[in-house]
Amino acid sequence: MPDLDVKRVDHSTDVAQAVRRMLAGSRLRAVQVDTTTWRIEAIPAKPPRALARRADAAGTLMTGDIVVIASKRDERLSDLPASISIVGAPSLGRLAGRRGLTDVMATTDGAFSTNLGPGRDRIFLRGVADSAFNGTSQSLVSLYLDDARIGYSSPDPDLRLVDVDRIEILRGPQGTLYGTGALGGVVRVVTAAPDLDRLAGGVAVEGTGINNGAVGGAVEGMLNLPIVTGTVALRASGWVETMPGWIDDTGRDRRDVNRTRRVGGRAALRWSIGGGWSATLSGVAQRIDARDSQYATSGLSRATRIAEPQDNDFTSGALTVRGPIGKLEGQATTAYVDQEFGSTYDASILASSLGVASPVAYVEDRSARLLSQEVRLSDPTARHPWIIGATILHSTSLLKGRFTSVGDDTIDARRDEEDVTDLAVFTEGTQRLSNALDFKLGLRAFSTSSHLEQQAPGRVRANRIGVTPSGTLSWHRDDLGLVWLRYASAVRPAGISRTADPTNLRIPGDELQSLELGWRIRAAGDRLALHGAVFGSAWQHLRSDTVGPDGLLGTVDAGNAVNYGLELGGVLILSPLTIDFGATLQRARLTSPSSNTGLDRDDRRLPVVPDISSRLTASRTLVAFGSPASVYGVARYTGRTRLSFDPLLDRPAGNYATIDVGATIDRGPWHWLIAVDNLLDSRGNSFGFGNPFTLATSTQTVPIRPRTITLHATIGL
Repeated sequence: MPDLDVKRVDHSTDVAQAVRRMLAGSRLRAVQVDTTTWRIEAIPAKPPRALARRADAAGTLMTGDIVVIASKRDERLSDLPASISIVGAPSLGRLAGRRGLTDVMATTDGAFSTNLGPGRDRIFLRGVADSAFNGTSQSLVSLYLDDARIGYSSPDPDLRLVDVDRIEILRGPQGTLYGTGALGGVVRVVTAAPDLDRLAGGVAVEGTGINNGAVGGAVEGMLNLPIVTGTVALRASGWVETMPGWIDDTGRDRRDVNRTRRVGGRAALRWSIGGGWSATLSGVAQRIDARDSQYATSGLSRATRIAEPQDNDFTSGALTVRGPIGKLEGQATTAYVDQEFGSTYDASILASSLGVASPVAYVEDRSARLLSQEVRLSDPTARHPWIIGATILHSTSLLKGRFTSVGDDTIDARRDEEDVTDLAVFTEGTQRLSNALDFKLGLRAFSTSSHLEQQAPGRVRANRIGVTPSGTLSWHRDDLGLVWLRYASAVRPAGISRTADPTNLRIPGDELQSLELGWRIRAAGDRLALHGAVFGSAWQHLRSDTVGPDGLLGTVDAGNAVNYGLELGGVLILSPLTIDFGATLQRARLTSPSSNTGLDRDDRRLPVVPDISSRLTASRTLVAFGSPASVYGVARYTGRTRLSFDPLLDRPAGNYATIDVGATIDRGPWHWLIAVDNLLDSRGNSFGFGNPFTLATSTQTVPIRPRTITLHATIGL
């Protein structure tokens, strides 16, 4: 559209306001070219789902059509100066039989997770990792389901990714927009929104078999129902799944003991109120029940005297209201999360010290509740886009542990209760320095109040007031790409430790600051897309969960740490062949270990995150039996790493490679997929622990899953 000359506007009228009033409701915006000239252009719109899926078929292709909400306002991916990965429908489809966030992390640069089992894992981004153990420390990665935060001091609930549009993974500290806990980054699951106009649905059936293991399967379905066409719609999905086991327990003569059942559903009701306003009420519930844990002491087996079941029950509800306020965009989200999870371990080794008969079980029940409210206001059409908002978050968590013996004797072991209230205001704005150069500045002011009560030390209160700033200088050309230099920071509130010196129970809050030089550029006629970052971060008062001499989890201040490294990735399209590749090189180390924690002062590597990891995916489209089809192969390497800072608990992990292959075909309303994961049946010790009571005295490993074959069929209704 040609530039619009506004010289004839009466000088007594503010030009900017006059132009905006003229374009109100037109889905157009005015961009000032110079002091007397404005350019009229369309406001970027969200792409249709089909377009977003096509873009993801080539990985994160960085086209201007993909709109993300990682910056808490609709923004083109090509305009967002941040290290972000977008995982869409095609990539999610390749995870048949492994449909949780931890499986997505394996496909993403700079992302890792533990392998404790479904509903028990922790996610880490860009080398920011504190411990493989599930203690009471706040998570280092903030998890979101659409606009609702769903985690605080609890493990990943491992929601089955059914009817999900995409997953946005932001690497690096995100304290300015996302608050405390986002030291490593943010993972946001964006679900498919209710369609107000179209009746749609689908059913999928899945069967899975594991080499030297059991068989399992899943059934899932989705229904989109317009209740009042164009005004009100309901979208619902549900799933039932049995994940087969592959670990044997020779002590009890049981096979495939780690079989797991996952049942859940999600629903969203959307109402188009009018005047551009909409309200969405959503809820999700899921239950995970693992028959036993999945560690081994020899190959794929172990010997215990009792079963060690695990469970995770997750429920969440959210209400989001969004619409225009004049030329601005307003949004308010209220969310509630209730998560209950528990573990049982064979603690027979403590029978004599406890004075009870063997066998002995340690049973730990935990609950985490989270209530959050966020309101924000933004101007997406301004020449200098900005956002301002406020949040209030209240988290309560409770841990109760007890020993039980064969004679029904019960000994209370611990009771930890934590209550955290976080208040914050935040803002971020962009100043255009030239046609290609922008400067973005953000600031978050917060106040955190923590009440922590433990059975032994008693009650401790910790308050903290602070700010987390960020600043980004970015250079952007639509025909080439984006380069940025970004400073960011994030914090975690203070805590206490049941294993610390009784005269000094308080553990300082973590502080992390990061600097990165990143890029997303295109070349060769958009057939080649390259992305990456050179980064460095400094971490003060790294808080780490560890296992005490009594087998119970405690928390220590491990000291200060640094991490620096390089992320490289890209997509090459040689139609009909697409190659997607990536590698992460990093060095995450303690620089000044704490003197009173008993940690290894010689090996200063941070746990879980390896110094090197890489991936390579090749996919090809073709026609088979007169129908569109595709084949793919994925190779991954995970470098050597460790389990814990504590030399008594530390175990080598990582240093293994896997290869996955698969094929898809679409025949009429049917979509078929066959996938073979870990094709060569590689063996390796992944990031996890088994039984904390015997970890220091036995060789425990958490093997990666053996060769697995999955057949998945979907039919659209």
